[in-house]
Amino acid sequence: MQIIRPVTVTNAVLSSTTVPENDYAEWNSASTYAVGNRVIVTGTVHKIFESLTAGNINQNPVGGDGTKWLTLGATNRWKAFDQKIADQVVQANSINYVFIPNSNVTSIAFFNLAGTSVNVTVTDPTAGEVYNSTISLIDNENVIDWFTYFFDPAVQQDTATLFDMPPYFGAEISVTISTAAGEDAKVGQIVFGALTSLGVTTYGTSISIEDFSRKETDAFGNFIVVQRAFSQLADFDVQFETTDARRIQRTLSELRATPAVYVGSIDPAYGTTLYGFYRRFDLTLETPSLSFGSIEVEGLT
Repeated sequence: MQIIRPVTVTNAVLSSTTVPENDYAEWNSASTYAVGNRVIVTGTVHKIFESLTAGNINQNPVGGDGTKWLTLGATNRWKAFDQKIADQVVQANSINYVFIPNSNVTSIAFFNLAGTSVNVTVTDPTAGEVYNSTISLIDNENVIDWFTYFFDPAVQQDTATLFDMPPYFGAEISVTISTAAGEDAKVGQIVFGALTSLGVTTYGTSISIEDFSRKETDAFGNFIVVQRAFSQLADFDVQFETTDARRIQRTLSELRATPAVYVGSIDPAYGTTLYGFYRRFDLTLETPSLSFGSIEVEGLT
């Protein structure tokens, strides 16, 4: 059981990107906006706003009371860091981000991906390129015989993780999500940071989802379905050294209001990698050497 403590991506951390920030025109205090007009505010917020009133002039969308502007979400460039997995960055052919974190980074995770591959390269100012790894997003787990090889539809992985990045402080981290020519590359969230152990995940761990879709019936019994986002859930059973209990408690306490990446197993086949919050945890001190606990995690939508 491990967690990635996320580095907050700011203007200082994001060195460059191929994704433009031109969703709409930048808000201008001298312009008059009608109902439904949309603008972006870059600076530090990088969000899209929609005017709620006619004759909307000199009303800053940032810090308002919500009567003049409606916040629609992050700009396309910054959707990868807005803590909304379902809200994807979309760009034709490929997406590239270059980060220079102000801390050591040993792991990175990608969620809600669409493409053919992900490449991560780490370049140190002194040592040069110290890491280069490419993950294929083609999932062959459904191929179990010749029939499925030829006739089952191709499946793409929507999550990718790397846990072996060298911790070069101040190194440049370049990530590139590629897809077939003419198609859109997409990513919901990019999360990177230092990896911390919380013990060993044991069998008995359970995974599920919470679906926020609406399923209702009319007076004639016909179903009306409105598909919405869902959240991944996991109840991790963990074994840890008893003398490590205080450190684990402190680590989780520090993350009580911060989403993090929870990794039950580095093998993606288990489906135990979630980006979200823990609901609760229990650490039972059973013996002087080994103890057991549980950590309930709710993924972001």
